[in-house]
Amino acid sequence: MSRISGVRLLVVAVTLVVIATLVASIMVLGSPGKQRQLRLDERRVGDLIGIKNAITFYVNQHDALPLDLGALANQPNLRIRRTDPETGAPYEYASVGGRSYRLCAVFAASSQGDRIPAPYFNEMGWEHGPGRQCFDRKEEAHKE
Repeated sequence: MSRISGVRLLVVAVTLVVIATLVASIMVLGSPGKQRQLRLDERRVGDLIGIKNAITFYVNQHDALPLDLGALANQPNLRIRRTDPETGAPYEYASVGGRSYRLCAVFAASSQGDRIPAPYFNEMGWEHGPGRQCFDRKEEAHKE
Protein backbone atom coordinates (compact mmCIF):
# COMPACT_ATOMS: atom_id res chain seq x y z
CA MET A 1 0.00 0.00 0.00
CA SER A 2 1.41 3.35 -0.95
CA ARG A 3 1.63 6.24 1.45
CA ILE A 4 -0.99 8.25 -0.50
CA SER A 5 -3.48 5.34 -0.37
CA GLY A 6 -2.95 5.08 3.40
CA VAL A 7 -3.61 8.81 3.87
CA ARG A 8 -6.75 8.61 1.72
CA LEU A 9 -7.97 5.62 3.71
CA LEU A 10 -7.37 7.52 6.96
CA VAL A 11 -9.23 10.60 5.66
CA VAL A 12 -12.19 8.46 4.57
CA ALA A 13 -12.25 6.65 7.94
CA VAL A 14 -12.15 9.91 9.91
CA THR A 15 -14.87 11.41 7.71
CA LEU A 16 -17.09 8.37 8.25
CA VAL A 17 -16.56 8.53 12.03
CA VAL A 18 -17.48 12.24 12.08
CA ILE A 19 -20.62 11.62 9.99
CA ALA A 20 -21.65 8.65 12.15
CA THR A 21 -21.16 10.71 15.32
CA LEU A 22 -23.25 13.55 13.91
CA VAL A 23 -26.06 11.21 12.84
CA ALA A 24 -26.04 9.45 16.22
CA SER A 25 -26.19 12.73 18.15
CA ILE A 26 -29.13 13.95 16.09
CA MET A 27 -30.92 10.66 16.67
CA VAL A 28 -30.36 10.83 20.43
CA LEU A 29 -30.80 14.56 21.04
CA GLY A 30 -33.04 15.52 18.16
CA SER A 31 -32.41 18.09 15.51
CA PRO A 32 -31.20 21.58 16.43
CA GLY A 33 -34.68 22.87 15.56
CA LYS A 34 -36.30 20.41 17.95
CA GLN A 35 -33.85 21.32 20.70
CA ARG A 36 -34.67 24.99 20.18
CA GLN A 37 -38.39 24.26 20.51
CA LEU A 38 -37.80 22.30 23.73
CA ARG A 39 -35.75 25.18 25.18
CA LEU A 40 -38.53 27.62 24.24
CA ASP A 41 -41.07 25.38 26.00
CA GLU A 42 -38.88 25.33 29.11
CA ARG A 43 -38.72 29.12 28.95
CA ARG A 44 -42.53 29.28 28.65
CA VAL A 45 -42.91 27.15 31.78
CA GLY A 46 -40.34 29.33 33.55
CA ASP A 47 -42.29 32.44 32.54
CA LEU A 48 -45.54 30.94 33.87
CA ILE A 49 -43.82 30.02 37.14
CA GLY A 50 -42.58 33.63 37.38
CA ILE A 51 -46.13 34.89 36.82
CA LYS A 52 -47.46 32.47 39.44
CA ASN A 53 -44.87 33.65 41.96
CA ALA A 54 -45.69 37.29 41.20
CA ILE A 55 -49.41 36.55 41.70
CA THR A 56 -48.62 35.02 45.10
CA PHE A 57 -46.69 38.17 46.04
CA TYR A 58 -49.52 40.38 44.76
CA VAL A 59 -52.16 38.46 46.71
CA ASN A 60 -50.08 38.70 49.88
CA GLN A 61 -49.84 42.49 49.39
CA HIS A 62 -53.40 43.23 48.21
CA ASP A 63 -55.48 40.30 49.50
CA ALA A 64 -56.93 39.89 46.00
CA LEU A 65 -55.94 38.56 42.60
CA PRO A 66 -54.71 41.09 40.02
CA LEU A 67 -57.23 42.09 37.38
CA ASP A 68 -54.81 41.25 34.56
CA LEU A 69 -51.12 40.74 33.83
CA GLY A 70 -50.74 44.47 33.14
CA ALA A 71 -51.80 45.28 36.70
CA LEU A 72 -49.36 42.67 37.95
CA ALA A 73 -46.50 44.01 35.82
CA ASN A 74 -47.09 47.55 37.12
CA GLN A 75 -46.28 46.53 40.69
CA PRO A 76 -42.97 47.83 42.03
CA ASN A 77 -40.23 45.21 42.33
CA LEU A 78 -42.09 42.66 40.21
CA ARG A 79 -40.57 41.62 36.91
CA ILE A 80 -42.52 39.20 34.79
CA ARG A 81 -42.41 38.17 31.17
CA ARG A 82 -45.92 38.46 29.77
CA THR A 83 -45.34 37.30 26.21
CA ASP A 84 -44.28 34.15 24.42
CA PRO A 85 -40.53 34.20 23.64
CA GLU A 86 -41.05 33.04 20.06
CA THR A 87 -44.33 34.55 18.86
CA GLY A 88 -44.64 37.58 21.11
CA ALA A 89 -48.26 36.58 21.83
CA PRO A 90 -49.35 37.40 25.38
CA TYR A 91 -49.69 34.63 27.92
CA GLU A 92 -53.27 34.22 29.06
CA TYR A 93 -54.36 34.95 32.63
CA ALA A 94 -57.89 34.86 33.97
CA SER A 95 -59.39 34.92 37.42
CA VAL A 96 -61.90 32.06 37.66
CA GLY A 97 -63.47 32.89 41.03
CA GLY A 98 -62.30 33.49 44.54
CA ARG A 99 -58.54 33.05 44.63
CA SER A 100 -58.48 30.66 41.68
CA TYR A 101 -56.99 31.60 38.34
CA ARG A 102 -55.85 30.10 35.07
CA LEU A 103 -52.60 30.60 33.15
CA CYS A 104 -52.35 29.49 29.51
CA ALA A 105 -49.57 29.27 26.93
CA VAL A 106 -48.97 27.58 23.58
CA PHE A 107 -46.28 24.88 23.62
CA ALA A 108 -44.37 23.30 20.75
CA ALA A 109 -44.06 19.79 22.21
CA SER A 110 -45.10 17.56 25.06
CA SER A 111 -43.20 17.66 28.35
CA GLN A 112 -43.62 13.87 28.47
CA GLY A 113 -42.07 11.20 26.30
CA ASP A 114 -38.45 10.61 25.41
CA ARG A 115 -37.11 13.98 26.54
CA ILE A 116 -35.59 14.60 29.94
CA PRO A 117 -38.05 16.94 31.65
CA ALA A 118 -36.93 19.94 33.63
CA PRO A 119 -37.52 19.23 37.34
CA TYR A 120 -40.38 21.70 37.64
CA PHE A 121 -42.49 20.02 34.96
CA ASN A 122 -43.45 17.07 37.13
CA GLU A 123 -42.78 18.32 40.65
CA MET A 124 -44.99 21.39 40.41
CA GLY A 125 -47.66 20.26 37.97
CA TRP A 126 -46.45 22.00 34.82
CA GLU A 127 -46.71 18.95 32.54
CA HIS A 128 -48.08 19.88 29.15
CA GLY A 129 -48.85 18.60 25.70
CA PRO A 130 -48.28 20.44 22.45
CA GLY A 131 -50.54 23.36 21.59
CA ARG A 132 -52.53 25.60 23.91
CA GLN A 133 -52.37 24.36 27.50
CA CYS A 134 -53.90 25.88 30.62
CA PHE A 135 -52.93 25.48 34.25
CA ASP A 136 -55.41 26.10 37.05
CA ARG A 137 -53.94 27.49 40.24
CA LYS A 138 -55.30 28.73 43.56
CA GLU A 139 -53.81 31.12 46.07
CA GLU A 140 -54.31 30.17 49.66
CA ALA A 141 -55.53 32.73 52.17
CA HIS A 142 -52.64 34.73 53.61
CA LYS A 143 -51.96 33.76 57.22
CA GLU A 144 -50.33 36.22 59.56
